[in-house]
Amino acid sequence: MSADVDMHAAMLASSTSYRLQSAGITIDGTVPLDFSAYPFIPELIDEHKPHTTVIKGAQMGFTIAYIMRALEEAKSLRLRGIGYMFPTEGEVSDFAKARFGPMMTNNPTVWGDHVKDTDSAALKRINDTFLYFRGVGQKGIGSGRSTSKLKSIPLDRLVLDERDEMDDDRVDAVEHRLDGSHDPEIVVLSTPTLPGYGVDYDYKLSDQRVYMWKCHRCNAWTCLELSYPDCIVQPTNKDPYYRCDKCLKELVRFGDSEWVARKTDITDHAGYWASQLCSPTKTAADIVRASQKSIDTGRRSEFENQTLARAYAEVDQQITQQQLEELLLPEESRPLGHEGPCAMGVDPGKPIWYEVRVRLTDTDSQQVARGRVENYDELGKVAKAFNVESGVIDIGYDPSAVAKFCEDHPGWYGCLYVGAKKSSADWDHKERMVKVGRTRLLDDAHSTIVNKRVKFYRKDEFWNKHFVAQMTQLKRATVENPKTGERQGIWVVTGGQKNDHLRHANAYCDLAIERCGLAKNVQRLASSARDYGRRNKPKRSGMTI
Repeated sequence: MSADVDMHAAMLASSTSYRLQSAGITIDGTVPLDFSAYPFIPELIDEHKPHTTVIKGAQMGFTIAYIMRALEEAKSLRLRGIGYMFPTEGEVSDFAKARFGPMMTNNPTVWGDHVKDTDSAALKRINDTFLYFRGVGQKGIGSGRSTSKLKSIPLDRLVLDERDEMDDDRVDAVEHRLDGSHDPEIVVLSTPTLPGYGVDYDYKLSDQRVYMWKCHRCNAWTCLELSYPDCIVQPTNKDPYYRCDKCLKELVRFGDSEWVARKTDITDHAGYWASQLCSPTKTAADIVRASQKSIDTGRRSEFENQTLARAYAEVDQQITQQQLEELLLPEESRPLGHEGPCAMGVDPGKPIWYEVRVRLTDTDSQQVARGRVENYDELGKVAKAFNVESGVIDIGYDPSAVAKFCEDHPGWYGCLYVGAKKSSADWDHKERMVKVGRTRLLDDAHSTIVNKRVKFYRKDEFWNKHFVAQMTQLKRATVENPKTGERQGIWVVTGGQKNDHLRHANAYCDLAIERCGLAKNVQRLASSARDYGRRNKPKRSGMTI
């Protein structure tokens, strides 16, 4: 036996996946752990990078794999904490009771002896390392809710399971739990949803590994995900089967296979793509039936996302730069103030973004200011310069500061998103709060622009650098809840980094202007028209016809 073979055998024997395979572990009570049926799993357990992205089909075994990896790291390393995040607290409870508990009970010599009692099913202590299970919050529902449970935990490892179902703002909050780590690692895994969003975007930034199967006839390698649908042959006299890209003969999976990176220059971000084309429980015939069912039922996105692990959605709406430029006014200078009354929409952050408009008619308005400030004192000065009588500001980012600002400025309300489905805004005048569905508000703001009910002042540096980019980053797509099958519209950020503050400020301004009077110059024009009409009203002659 060669030295290279000896070294390979030694490395294999020292790997986490090898130790797990050799430990006689049972999964879900009675199923023995067998990586030969899931040959794409071991590398994900053994490979460690600062950032790992897994874009996956449904029911591929990745959750259990990363839980086992977390347990093994907690046993052998002195980590502050490992965070395993699900979209909802309900999923945390279900997993803790149905999956994690039985794993400990059925494998006491592997993990059970290392697990110490805690007061919570969502918190485990393995030796000196805490394992936190948390619900981050669902997309479209988590916004505006407290992140206190996510802020108080120091982490060295973070796993976001089904990332595309999570609220973006709350994901940002939990990722900061790694800031104090000397050796941080983050794993993002999910079935994909929209192109350019979530795991699809992250995977494109990675080394983009695909799983390759070796043909036992010609020794060529085939990636089923890259060659679908040509990788499936449907003969008339036998069941469908997978075929080799080169010799076009039947490809037998679960022979020689391996992960291959398509971007070898990227070394700190591992990306994996594994669909149900790799699944040991799905045949080529199953894939063909699932495809036909998606055509018959009109549920193509479910098949693309869950089965093929490909980003796909029926994109309904998106603001374009051309649409915005069609609404530009010819003015050559930016106004430094306005007699008002004006309406103002604000999205707080670092910095604070705003838009100011005047009302021209019952339905139409005109932007008179847009920009950003560093603090609430500066925001108050802008509001005063433009005589803002009605303001709406997002309360979710900084509730106490926003509440104080609204208290100090008459006519201002904090805005709280309360889910995707709510159909109307609820104004609470006592608490100075307006509650509105996120999808409903963004739908209305989109309609205002599409129907040309708002005008924007001329292009400038801020327009080119910030306004267009932020106004065009959201897409409205029809997505399907993988658990309920319900289809719904939702606005999501595309392009990776969240940069849509002015889009929300624009939507909040739509709310504010509902409670704002007509601009004084418009009132004067209307008054002049009435006076002119009275002065030039035809005199009645008394003659009858």
